[in-house]
Amino acid sequence: MISLDKNLLEADSIGDVVERHKEYAQYIDKLDIIIFSKKGFAERKINAKSNVYSTNSLFNIFYAWDAYKVARPLISPDTLIVCQDPFLTGLAGWFLKRKFKIPLLIHFHGDFWQNPYWLEEKWYNRILLWLSKFLVKQTDGLRVVSFGIKQKLIKAGVPENKIRVIPTPTVNLEKFQKYDLAEVKEIKEQYHSRKIILYVGRLAKEKNLPLLFKAAKKVVLDYPQCIFLIIGQGKEEKKLKLQVLNYGLKDYIKFLGPLKHEDLVNYYQAGYALVLPSFSESFGKVLLEAGLTQKPAVATATTGAKEIIIDGRTGFLVPINNQTALAQAIVKLLQDKNLAQEMGQKAKKHILTNFNPEQIIQKMVSFWKELISLS
Repeated sequence: MISLDKNLLEADSIGDVVERHKEYAQYIDKLDIIIFSKKGFAERKINAKSNVYSTNSLFNIFYAWDAYKVARPLISPDTLIVCQDPFLTGLAGWFLKRKFKIPLLIHFHGDFWQNPYWLEEKWYNRILLWLSKFLVKQTDGLRVVSFGIKQKLIKAGVPENKIRVIPTPTVNLEKFQKYDLAEVKEIKEQYHSRKIILYVGRLAKEKNLPLLFKAAKKVVLDYPQCIFLIIGQGKEEKKLKLQVLNYGLKDYIKFLGPLKHEDLVNYYQAGYALVLPSFSESFGKVLLEAGLTQKPAVATATTGAKEIIIDGRTGFLVPINNQTALAQAIVKLLQDKNLAQEMGQKAKKHILTNFNPEQIIQKMVSFWKELISLS
């Protein structure tokens, strides 16, 4: 695997990424994971079958070439290359495919194609889009995390038999059923039993947190006994904190930074609902996590959110970048406790039925075996 997730290199990583890769390794002989990263990271063994390597690159522009160099001595005739995006990790995988004549699988974790919001985020995204359209023609398989992304690829001419829809598995379902009751009580008391609206995720432009802040100004006028907790970190943090001050919302919006998974579960349990205001979302794993703790979600109608939320049944979907609709949906939940509880219960049932992690992992492994058989 060639990946961008530096959490795999760190012993105190946040989230379930390490556990997820341990699960994958149970079904194969060996799993080598190469991470795009700067100098300073040592090789790490996460279990008997899995090693994690850093590219130890001097500059970002060398990531793909350095990943190729790290991978070369690890390759055997029955190797499958799995790349975590259709951009530079995919480019490194293509180099390896050409050199060793082995199959290549590229993941689409993001909603990149026919997405004007993504194109506007960074000036070089148009170059990345061109690269992705080149690489999908070279790969043996494509894994996408939603049917919406699959339909976009098919519409663009990608053969359907190359594509599998396989969401990211949440391997810690049991952990989301277990929480510390005393910690949950303490969280609620800390915020004086105000109803807690959670945001969980990166503090990045595509998450469109300014929309949430604008909606929050409207929400607190109708329902002042609430508070918004922002869990996560990212490049936009300073700018977002300044916006909260400028909007006069410092008593209603609190930034908690990143939390370890065991602490995050307690916040979900203490929370009232989750909100996800993104411009673009390929899947939205936090929507699964909230549902597992029987919390309804309000999300913008991105490709990923539409894959998980049943509008009006397990949560609400609102138009992208519409602060009025977002505020109205949040207020509707806040003002109707029975509705929120009913939606939360239905969300949990929906997720347990349709996003079973064991089934997802088996589907992933089957796709790997299928691609290996082509070599």
